Amino acid sequence: MNLENNDELEKFKSYMLERFLELERDSRGTVWDFVGLSVSLDYLASLTKIQVTDQKTGKLKYQSGNEYFTSFINQFFPKAYSQFTYRSGSNDLPEQMYRTLRCGLAHAFSLYGEPSGRGRTGSIMIGHGVGNLIPAQKAPPRDDTVILNFIPFINDVRTALNNLIEVARSDSQLKERLLERIRAQPPLQLILE
Repeated sequence: MNLENNDELEKFKSYMLERFLELERDSRGTVWDFVGLSVSLDYLASLTKIQVTDQKTGKLKYQSGNEYFTSFINQFFPKAYSQFTYRSGSNDLPEQMYRTLRCGLAHAFSLYGEPSGRGRTGSIMIGHGVGNLIPAQKAPPRDDTVILNFIPFINDVRTALNNLIEVARSDSQLKERLLERIRAQPPLQLILE
């Protein structure tokens, strides 16, 4: 085990936890809380991106945003996210998080998400209440909505970060991939030496 690499992982983890504390401390109960959190979530997910074989060409390519983002949610978030079922019967919360939080909020400054047809407008509502992963209680079309509240959601992002770092400590390929990406594109003000 390379202690130096584990120290770098720990430094990165501490840095991200400090940013989450800032988001929580400076929260004003607005959409900006979710914008910062969505950008952070997208960054964490992008660190796990791997090369895969393109099924059409047979050549190696990096995973699409949807692939690495949903894989990150499924692997590192609490299982309630991958197991969540909308009232309509859809079991695609990680995909809706990608379409709404990443493509919509972080990349397009909108909760309408990506207009690809796979994202459902209104599939995620954001708020500053107490609970999380709450199915909306209103009549259609809101019966196909989940409510993500800021504090429980930021705690789940912290859990995902902790799980990611824990797995990376024992998976040398993941650890090297994370560190390579963090070194190449460090988050704001983090310099690993």
